[in-house]
Amino acid sequence: MSITFIAKEEFFTFHDPMQDGKLIDRKTEIRMDPLTGETSRIIFDPGASFTSIDYSELATQTAGSKCPFCIENVHTVTPKFPNDLTKDGRIIQGEAVVFPNLFPYSKHNAVVRMCDQHYVKLDEFTTPMISNSFSAAHNYLNKVIAQDPETAYASINWNYLPPSGGSILHPHIHVLASEMPTNYQLITLASSEQFYTETGRNYYDTLIESEQDIGERFIATVGSIDWVHAFAPKSHIDFIGVLGASSLGELTDTNWQDLAESLTGFFNYFESIGIASFNLALFIPVSKNSSDRVHVRIVPRLTMGALQTSDMNVFNLLHGEPLSLKVPEEITKEIAVYFSK
Repeated sequence: MSITFIAKEEFFTFHDPMQDGKLIDRKTEIRMDPLTGETSRIIFDPGASFTSIDYSELATQTAGSKCPFCIENVHTVTPKFPNDLTKDGRIIQGEAVVFPNLFPYSKHNAVVRMCDQHYVKLDEFTTPMISNSFSAAHNYLNKVIAQDPETAYASINWNYLPPSGGSILHPHIHVLASEMPTNYQLITLASSEQFYTETGRNYYDTLIESEQDIGERFIATVGSIDWVHAFAPKSHIDFIGVLGASSLGELTDTNWQDLAESLTGFFNYFESIGIASFNLALFIPVSKNSSDRVHVRIVPRLTMGALQTSDMNVFNLLHGEPLSLKVPEEITKEIAVYFSK
């Protein structure tokens, strides 16, 4: 068994008023995820440009004493961990401050306040700022695992700016750990284990080798991370990074440095096409597993048109079917330039 990239084209025939009533066939391409079999749809792109939102005015209104993550408040109003996890109640690493989430999504859920600056635009994020924040998240996860050996699944998650679901402008990431997986963790682990059983090979290694051979969606290698664009994307753009680590215990600060350098490249690209917001999730197997791998996905979040229409609709949320206006192979050509400089 090898990785197969399956796509089916469908055509809808109608008279197009934008082309003087000409009878046309408009294509929708349905792509199957090579790991899970889930489908995504590449739909017609009308060519509308993305418009980046500047939150500077809102940042002025919400900064300082009004923000629980600003320097005036972060050490006094944020919750504390029990002393048996960390004696000081919070984990402080440079400007990063790690504390419990008041409204947890999981059995273990920390927030990492990334820096002192309240509003950080994409081009203002630095490699040290990002790498230190993920290193602090890693430090928290190590403490959790030492205290709670039942923990089997972990992730580091980033909602950047309001379109992504971020409720506070101040840069922060969420760290989750539990014995219960999310749906994504459950289906990708089961699928990768099946792939390993049938082929004797790790799916993620095989994916990278296949994409390098094909040359259509492989972006670059940054230190310990290989980057590709997803064949069946979960949004208009979907970058996947496969780290050279199989589990939490194999991760080092070098991985965070490589991730930070990668992200600054992606952020520069997002800015160039008018995207200011994104979701990022980094999935970390707690125990070493020959079929699994630490990997990360990053997708943009945006609104479109005069109505500021959400990029998510009934297809995404109720059909479980992502839509993409962009063709992965074309995005790959564009982003690759940012990693060849």
